[in-house]
Amino acid sequence: MENANSLIPFLPDQNQLAKGLSDSNTLAARYGLILVAGDIKTLLHRQQDVLRETNRIEFGSGPYEKLIYALCDSPYIDQSTYADTLGELCELFYRFKSESGEIWSDDELIEKMADLFNGACYGAVELVSDRLWQSLHTEPETIDDEDEEDDEPLE
Repeated sequence: MENANSLIPFLPDQNQLAKGLSDSNTLAARYGLILVAGDIKTLLHRQQDVLRETNRIEFGSGPYEKLIYALCDSPYIDQSTYADTLGELCELFYRFKSESGEIWSDDELIEKMADLFNGACYGAVELVSDRLWQSLHTEPETIDDEDEEDDEPLE
C-alpha cells in the first residue's frame, strides 16, 4: 500500500531548484532583491508542502523563477517582503492550477498573476487570489488589471 511519501521521488530535484533560485539573484539584485540560503530553503519546503497538499507533481522547475522574472521590478515588493510574497504566490499558483481545471497554461497564469499584482491589486496577494477565483465564474476578459469604472460604454 502506498503512502503520501511515495511521491517524494517525483518532487523536483531540490539542489537544482535551489541553484535556479540562487541564480535568479543576478537579475533580482538589480532591483535590490536577494534570496539568501535560508529563504531558498524555506521556499523549497513551501513548494514541496503545497505540491503534496494539492496532490500535484512538478516535473519542471515550478513557478518561482518565472515569478521572480515577472515581479522583480514590482513597486510592491521590497527585500523585507520578497521571499514571503514569492511563497504566497507559489502556493496560489499550485492551488489555482489544481482547482481551475488548467484553464490557463503556467505562463499565462503567471502573467495574469503579475498583471493583477502590479495593477489592480496594488501588490496584495489576497486580492490577486480573489480576482483569480472570481475568474472561474466570469469571462476571463473581465478580470484584467484595469478598473471597471474606466471602461467606456459602447454606443
